[in-house]
Amino acid sequence: MTAETKLQTLCKWLDDNKVKWNKEGLDIKTTNGSFGIYAKTNLKKGLTVARIPKECILSIKTTGIANILEEANLEGGCALALAVLYEIAQGEQSPWYGYLQALPDQGEDLPMFWEDEEKELFSGTEMEAAIHSDLDDLEDDYAELIEPILDAHPYIFHRGDNEDNDPYSFDKFIKISTLISSRNFEVDAYHENALVPFADIFNHKGENEHVHFETEFEVCDACGALEYCEHQFLDVLEDEEDEEEHKHDKDNSENEEWESEEEDEGDSDVEKDTELPDLDELEKAGVDFYEDEDDEDEKKDTCDMVLDRPVKKGEEIFNTYGDHPNIALLSKYGFCYDDNHNDYISIGEDSIVDCCMAITAEILKGKNPKATPEELEEMAFELTRPRWEFFLKNEHILCPAEDEHGGEGMEGGCQDGCCGEEHSHSHGKAHGDSHGEEEDDEEHMHDENGGCCGGEEGEEEEEEGRGRPYFINYEGLFEDKIMVLLHILFMKPEKFKTFVDDMDNALSYFEEIASDQGKNRSKDMIELKKNIYQVCRALVEFRRLDYLEENGEWKPIETEIKEREKVANNKRKYYALTCRISEKKIAEKAFNYYNELVEEYTKMVPTPAKVNKKKKPVKRARK
Repeated sequence: MTAETKLQTLCKWLDDNKVKWNKEGLDIKTTNGSFGIYAKTNLKKGLTVARIPKECILSIKTTGIANILEEANLEGGCALALAVLYEIAQGEQSPWYGYLQALPDQGEDLPMFWEDEEKELFSGTEMEAAIHSDLDDLEDDYAELIEPILDAHPYIFHRGDNEDNDPYSFDKFIKISTLISSRNFEVDAYHENALVPFADIFNHKGENEHVHFETEFEVCDACGALEYCEHQFLDVLEDEEDEEEHKHDKDNSENEEWESEEEDEGDSDVEKDTELPDLDELEKAGVDFYEDEDDEDEKKDTCDMVLDRPVKKGEEIFNTYGDHPNIALLSKYGFCYDDNHNDYISIGEDSIVDCCMAITAEILKGKNPKATPEELEEMAFELTRPRWEFFLKNEHILCPAEDEHGGEGMEGGCQDGCCGEEHSHSHGKAHGDSHGEEEDDEEHMHDENGGCCGGEEGEEEEEEGRGRPYFINYEGLFEDKIMVLLHILFMKPEKFKTFVDDMDNALSYFEEIASDQGKNRSKDMIELKKNIYQVCRALVEFRRLDYLEENGEWKPIETEIKEREKVANNKRKYYALTCRISEKKIAEKAFNYYNELVEEYTKMVPTPAKVNKKKKPVKRARK
C-alpha cells in the first residue's frame, strides 16, 4: 500500500470518527513516506487546529482487551503495546484499522538495535551505558509481563504457526514498544498514556514549535467521566460518613451516658445514607450538579491541538517532544541535534568520593607534614565520612526536589537548569514525554511510558562502578546538590558543628551564600571556595578522560565536527557524533569555567609572610 493510499484511508477514518481539523487551514502532505502538516493559509496564535474526541483514542481502557489487561493488573507502556498488537492483529475488524494501517512498517531506529561496531561510537558518552540495558529491559518486560498473558488466553491471542506470522512475537513487541514510546500522549487520569490519532502527525522541532496538546486531565479515574458520575457521588458520600462518625466520636467523648443512644442513631443514619439515590430521580427533582461550573469555561471531552504562535502560509507546523537531552531523544525517538540546551554530562559518586578524599588528604598534609600517606588517607576518611552522611541524611531539606534542576542560587553552581533543530519522521511522532509523561528517574521498573526505557533526562539509575550520578549542565555548571555537598565537606569543623547542632544554621548559611553571589571575600570563604573549585576542576578533568581517543589524545571538537560532515548521509554515525560533540563541548566549558575560578581564588589566598632571618656575619679564621 502506497503512502498516498494510507493517507486517504487515514483521512476517511478521521472523518468517520468525528475528528475535527481545520481543513481550510491545514494540509497533510507525504514526503519520502512520512507525513507532515502544513499551513494552507496564514494562521493566528491561539487557534485550535484539531479536536480529537476521547472516544477515538487508543488506550488500555478503550481496547478490545481492556478486561484482560485489568484482570492482569497490567498498566503503562507494556499494556498499551499489547493493546496495539491486539488491534493490529484484528485487521479491518479493529475500530482503529484506518488509523493503525498508517503507522510505519518498521519501528524506530534506536541505538539499542545498532550493530556492536556502531554502538562503540558512544564510548565515553552518557549513551554508552543506556544502550546496553534498553534491550535487556524490553526482553524482561516481554518474558515477565506479556508472555504469561498470551499463554493464559490462547483463544484471544492467536499466535500463528511460527515467529514470522506470530502477531505477538518479541520482534513485533519491540517495534510497537518503540513506536508508542515516541507517540503516546498523557491524556487524562482514566486513559493515562494513549495513542491520539491526528495529534501524532505533527513532526518535531527542538525549539519554537507551533502547537501544543491540551486536554482536561481531571476526570473520574474509574470511568473517565468528565463531569458528575456515581463514582464521584460515592466518594462524597464516604467523606460525609467519615465526618459524621468523627462527630459522633466527639459527642460521645463529651457525654458518655449518651453513647448507646448516639451509636444507634448514627448507625441508622449511615444505613439510610448509604442507599445510592437514583440519578434520574435527582435530575427530575431539579438537582443541578453543575451549579458551581462556569458556563463560559465549559469543559470539553476532547484532545485539542492549539497554536502557540502564528504560522505563515506554506510553513510546516511542528510540535515538540519537550525539554529533553540528546540521550533521551536518541534512545527513545531515534534522533538528536546540536546545541541542545537540555544536554548534560554526569560524574559518578565514587569519583567524587575519591577526588574529595585526595584533596582533603592534601590539605591535611600541609598541617601534618610528617604523616604517612596511609595515615593521611585515614585522617581524610574520618573527617569526610560524618559530613557526607550529614548531607545524605538532610539532602531533602538542603536541596528540595522542586529546585533540583533550577540551581539559581549557588555561586559557581547550576544556574540554568540541570541538567532548534527540525526532525521529520514517519507519520509524525507525537511527543508523549512533553505531556506529563513520567520521567524514569529511578531504577528500572516496567516502563509506564512506552515500554522502552531509554536514557532519560536526569536519569538517576546507578551505573555499576559509578554510584549515584551528579550532573553538569549545558552551561558547564555543576548542579546545586554537589555544590552544597562540597561546601559541607570543606568548611571549617566549627562551622560544620553548628550545622549538626541545628539544621536552621545550615539553611541560613546556604541562603546567605545564594544571596551573597560571591561578595563574601573573607579569608575562610576564599580558602573554602578555592578548595571547592579545585574539586570541580579535577572532576571535570577526570570526566574528560572518557572522551580521549585510543591513543590517549583529546581530539579537538572542530575535527569531530568536520568528520561528522563527511558522514551526514549515515544517520547513525551522524547522531552518535552529535551526542559526543555536545558532551565534549560541555566538558570544555566546565573545565575552562572552574579553572578560571581556581586561578582567581588562588590569587586571593593570602601568602604567608616571609620571616626575614638575618644571617650572622662569617668570622674570618685567624691565620
